[in-house]
Amino acid sequence: RIQPTQGADYTPTNLRTAALDPVGGNLKVASFNVLNYFTTLDSRGANTAEEFVRQRDKIFAALAAIDADVVGLIEIENNGTAVADLVQGLNELIGAEVYAYLDTGPVGVDGIAVAFIYKPAAVTLVGDFAVLDDPSFTNPLGYLNPDGTLAQFSRPALAQTFLDNTTGGLFTVVVNHLKSKGSECGVGDDDPVQGNCNLTRTLGTQALMDWLATDPTGSGDAGVLIIGDLNSYEKEDPIAALVAGGFTDMIYQFQGEYAYSYVFDGQLGYLDHALANWDLLSQVTGVTVWHINADEPDLIDYDMTFKLDAQDA
Repeated sequence: RIQPTQGADYTPTNLRTAALDPVGGNLKVASFNVLNYFTTLDSRGANTAEEFVRQRDKIFAALAAIDADVVGLIEIENNGTAVADLVQGLNELIGAEVYAYLDTGPVGVDGIAVAFIYKPAAVTLVGDFAVLDDPSFTNPLGYLNPDGTLAQFSRPALAQTFLDNTTGGLFTVVVNHLKSKGSECGVGDDDPVQGNCNLTRTLGTQALMDWLATDPTGSGDAGVLIIGDLNSYEKEDPIAALVAGGFTDMIYQFQGEYAYSYVFDGQLGYLDHALANWDLLSQVTGVTVWHINADEPDLIDYDMTFKLDAQDA
């Protein structure tokens, strides 16, 4: 510990960035966790209308600045309408009908789900979306709820094929939110190093690859991009399984060993991923992580529950 006895000079070395680093190419795909974007107040997300406005303002500003052509959303309310609310608000901020959303309705049984928004001017939907909600993916070890029903651990994966309006190329994106490390699964599943439910996530990624090999969207094109919160670090079994199956961890490929997408208790890492298979990898020009909040204190999030008035302001 250091106890200064007089004032000192401070030189910041990790300044906020006003924009994300350029990634090249002609089309951008992003993964974005909206931290429980719930239009149903006082449930998982904002408790009050005032908090919801604060949450929306932050998310819309970030998405507008990212300006991606396809965005996979994580932790949006699974009610079929929250994504519509998000797109409406984002378009109002931009001042034009720039974004549309993939209308899937509720997916799975969890309170949160994954979703897609996209720019119709940049990409065109090809065929129908596909959902992987089989227990081999969501709960491969067959855990039961207290009432005896089959639990859903990982949120169902959502895949959609897009056509690049500029080049005519096809690509399929699948957005995910795998079981977290936050709660125990059981002996043989929980790993002392890789965290709770490591086996559940590993078996899930293997089921995901098997599903993708069947061309679930019927695109006839082999290029696949896996994005989202896989709740697994770069060197852990679930990511190793995807790499062994022909996918490349593109954050590691382009950002290196010290890439991170969040800071937790002073430790850096990334559980958020972008993995391209061999058919798509050669078309990727760059990958970046924009640290819009990872380096910031939790104090300045939208939640007003435990803050003083001056902190809320």
